[in-house]
Amino acid sequence: MKIKLEKGQTTLNITLPDEKLCDIIIGRRVPAISHDDIRTVISKKIRAHSPEDIKDKQVALIIPDNTRLWARGDIFVPEIIKTLFDLGVSRENIKIIIATGTHDDMAKDQFSSLAGTFCAQRIDILNAANKNQDRLVYMGETFKKTPVFITREAVEAGHIIIFGGILHHLIAGFGGGRKYIIPGIAGYDTIQKNHSLAIRKDGTPHPLARQAKLWGNPINEDLNDGAALFLENKTCTYVAVAASGTGDIFYADAGPLHETFIKGCKKLDEVCCIRVPKKGDFVIFSTGGHRADGQLYQSTKALFNAVHIVKEGGDILFVAGCSEGAGNETFSSVLKNYKDNPEKLGLELAVKFNMAAYVAFRVLDILKRFNVTLISDLSQSETEALGFHYIDHVDHYIQNLKGKGYVIPFAENILPVVQG
Repeated sequence: MKIKLEKGQTTLNITLPDEKLCDIIIGRRVPAISHDDIRTVISKKIRAHSPEDIKDKQVALIIPDNTRLWARGDIFVPEIIKTLFDLGVSRENIKIIIATGTHDDMAKDQFSSLAGTFCAQRIDILNAANKNQDRLVYMGETFKKTPVFITREAVEAGHIIIFGGILHHLIAGFGGGRKYIIPGIAGYDTIQKNHSLAIRKDGTPHPLARQAKLWGNPINEDLNDGAALFLENKTCTYVAVAASGTGDIFYADAGPLHETFIKGCKKLDEVCCIRVPKKGDFVIFSTGGHRADGQLYQSTKALFNAVHIVKEGGDILFVAGCSEGAGNETFSSVLKNYKDNPEKLGLELAVKFNMAAYVAFRVLDILKRFNVTLISDLSQSETEALGFHYIDHVDHYIQNLKGKGYVIPFAENILPVVQG
């Protein structure tokens, strides 16, 4: 079987003998929605769900950063802005806020790739406040005692529009929706306190803070509380998209935040939560190419999905471009410094939480239990320093694989689970 896996802007071609293949997992086959049809949905539903006095309101449009390029903000954010113009909102009353959370600020020369040239030339575009205390406003405290600080320019708006994708998330159940508020436009301390609910006092992951789990998930419950504090006395519309197992957008909708988000989660599960009869001896997967695999830190989403269908001690071939490197210094240093003692790291996280370190903690657990080989743009020395195996010749690797396993061409979008 000849298989193509996307790696950055290139393609990795592998040949896997048929007798070694359990299945190629691409999810339920659904038609992609054309960009024109998505624009139509956005325009129609923005009009339907905008307040009658929107032309008199300050509007904040929250959009993803460059870790969510697959949502195609460069194409669809301009449609939102043009619709607002048609509704009588002046450009002076609109601000676009990039939901960076704790990620690095986006440079101005990146704004076009996030919001399109039309917006970059006409609308005031800002990064979220993160650690900038002068741009944070205290909104109150959640039931779980998370202090909610939100970027000032969003707080000052009367109407909020959120644009962004829905996908499975390691600790929040699903990314998207309320996550564009926390962590998206929240302060650093708010984000860390919310995400700290993912680990228990004994240094082990909370069992309900996991992919595809919303009800009973402490992260999700806290995110909903925080979003409600922020949105009190505001109106809000969520413009949601979701990608299939082939990386194509198959779902687009807009409407009230919570209802639109839950509907999108259900649609995503129908298409991308795939049941398999048994675990394989190995899994070979790609994060999904340049719109998803710019950095290792974000590419681990695919690793956390794919690992569910590999036998303990099995082989994992992880394909990701990582043209921007590891993507987070804390993540990188933790992988290098705690590879022999992840349990110590877990106890430290229970006392002082850091999300990048937590992601590394979960990666270290996988590296300890499986044989993980990374094919990326990283050098051999850097790959091995981060704890992954390195190979020069993929054909030789494939020849030496034992047993039968799975291939997942777009693993960021696919959550495979074993039946039973």
